Amino acid sequence: MAKEGQAISLDANQHQEFISYLGDTRYAIRDIAIYLLTCRAGMRIGTIAGLTLSDVFDTSGNLKEVIILRKSITKGNKTITGFLSHPEVREALVKYYKIRGKSKSDRLFITQKRTPFSPNSLCQVMLKHYRSAGFEQGSSHSGRRTFASNMIKTGIDIVALSKVMGHSSVSTTQRYVDHNVNELKNFVAMT
Repeated sequence: MAKEGQAISLDANQHQEFISYLGDTRYAIRDIAIYLLTCRAGMRIGTIAGLTLSDVFDTSGNLKEVIILRKSITKGNKTITGFLSHPEVREALVKYYKIRGKSKSDRLFITQKRTPFSPNSLCQVMLKHYRSAGFEQGSSHSGRRTFASNMIKTGIDIVALSKVMGHSSVSTTQRYVDHNVNELKNFVAMT
């Protein structure tokens, strides 16, 4: 249950619905990769906008599994580690890399005009997609909330999750975790 004013997190069905929606958009391969970096790697949209090809791919064009998110592209101006180990993320990034084409920019994600996205413009693209897909409370932050909620459900320690998300406080991470009414009902029934 998202608190009022917070972006929603997506359950498994909504995730599939959103992927399906994105699959029918004009820049499907690019936008699916962006979405998956938020919901399967927990990255902020501003960080994603700042990623370069060399952040994500080695000199041979192979996708890295662990990346360094430079402090110049992260919130809080701190260097953190990013993980590209989820199979969906890996498949989407490789697919995008193959169709990306040439650009004067070394940024990973580029616009239809072959220029880099600003964090705000990438945020607006994702907001438009959430609205068009029928997720009125969705925003570029929904993927990150989905990531946090899903990780907690797998049993990850909240301190480890806080580190993966780049939070300096566990209390910040706690605000990202979302439980729906059915989950809460089932938790109570198990006690």
